[in-house]
Amino acid sequence: MVKPILEKLALEYNGRVDLWQINADDNQDLLRELKVYGIPTLIVYRDGKETLRQVGAKPAGILQLLFETLASGGEPAPAGLSSMDRFIRMGAGTAIVLIGWLTQANWFLLLLGGMLMFSAIYDRCPIWHALISQVKKLSGQA
Repeated sequence: MVKPILEKLALEYNGRVDLWQINADDNQDLLRELKVYGIPTLIVYRDGKETLRQVGAKPAGILQLLFETLASGGEPAPAGLSSMDRFIRMGAGTAIVLIGWLTQANWFLLLLGGMLMFSAIYDRCPIWHALISQVKKLSGQA
């Protein structure tokens, strides 16, 4: 399902993005070495280091954006949570906060619910991204 989209994008971005395809049936040892456990798996390498791994079929628009980002030299962003995942995390976090509040401000439940709600939106939070990039710079990972 994804193969025709990837092949089209590989032609469109020829010379700027390299696409290597591995036949899972013929290369079991390589899949184990790369720790590929789901098909399809898309692994992005930059300067010999893995920078992104996406498991499962992605829509053409997401793949187009990924190729455009790579061709322009940008860092690919990991695929975010689905809307349903965000909804479930936000709902569960809200329920836990309410229970914590109704039980005379149980701080553990308030903190747990807040963390669960934050996990639904952290990847879209500019403050979080700024903090993480600073931590990476200080630790020498950037």
